[in-house]
Amino acid sequence: MKSIEDTLKLIGNLQDVPAGKDRAVIALVGGYACIAHGVGRTTMDVDFAFHAESLREGEGWLDRLRDFLPEEMEVTFVQGSKIPDDPFGHDIIFLEDKNGEYPRIDLILPKYKWELEGIRAAAPLEDIPFPVLPKPYLVAMKLAAGGPKDDADILELFELMTEEEKEKTAELARLIHRDRRLSVLMTSVGVEPVPEDPDQLLET
Repeated sequence: MKSIEDTLKLIGNLQDVPAGKDRAVIALVGGYACIAHGVGRTTMDVDFAFHAESLREGEGWLDRLRDFLPEEMEVTFVQGSKIPDDPFGHDIIFLEDKNGEYPRIDLILPKYKWELEGIRAAAPLEDIPFPVLPKPYLVAMKLAAGGPKDDADILELFELMTEEEKEKTAELARLIHRDRRLSVLMTSVGVEPVPEDPDQLLET
């Protein structure tokens, strides 16, 4: 099995996929992002947030993406409307190594301006030479996900935050209508769809 370092290097190469001056922005999200920030947990797959304007236009962008990946990597694009357990309705590109050397990799395409803001604010950490989604934005994604593991991650991430990060987290929670959830963290709450704010939608 390839290491997380190998996986980060593979995905880092995708920044060069777009043609011309449009360089992709990528950030590590999900369980590995929590680990990178200091949360003690395990995870089987590796999640990234991935955005490039030119890759969202036309029918050929998936082919260009495949050109930057090993031949054994199977690329599947799934529309968010067909993923019932994602409250944001993200479009996702699933990468699966047919030889089983790499873990399953999910490329999540951001849907909202605040998500893109978070990806652009991502920066490498001391032990991770790869952009990692900042803690407030990571918490916002987990507030919407709403599972017990997400709640545990949120609590640990919050303990690691500066006061400024906590303020930003509260701001994002209000923006996505999860401020009450942030304050009470009811572990028995199920996943609810996040109301769409048209002003926050990215233009596609």
